[in-house]
Amino acid sequence: MGHAYFYRCEHCGFEQSFNEGHGFLIHSQPVKAYLSQKKKLFHYKTHNLLKQLASKNNNLYLKAGFQVYKCPKCKVLHDKIEVVVFDDEKIIHKSSFRCNKCKTRLKLTNIHRLKNAICPSCHHKTFRRVTSAQQLWS
Repeated sequence: MGHAYFYRCEHCGFEQSFNEGHGFLIHSQPVKAYLSQKKKLFHYKTHNLLKQLASKNNNLYLKAGFQVYKCPKCKVLHDKIEVVVFDDEKIIHKSSFRCNKCKTRLKLTNIHRLKNAICPSCHHKTFRRVTSAQQLWS
């Protein structure tokens, strides 16, 4: 289950939605089960890493979900699919992301508390959450 958050820029009118949580095809599952699917759901580098890790260990489990990150430099929001791979309870891989514009490492943000951000289109600090448009999904 997850949440969809909608943002609109009061300056230029740009709109974007951000997902947080798991659902649709993105969910936790054994790595072998994910790799047996025909459809690749993750970035090709993550997919290839999962194949490499699975060739060494059959008991890996992945936790996947939509997360919202914020660039600490640009202050722009990014919607990403985070993948964490476990061997028993030990984390052996966790996704990390960089800003497309400045290449700074993105930080996980608490989107449900964030009221406004920098607009990715016009770069004004007028990118506001549209609270009437929040949705739940599963």
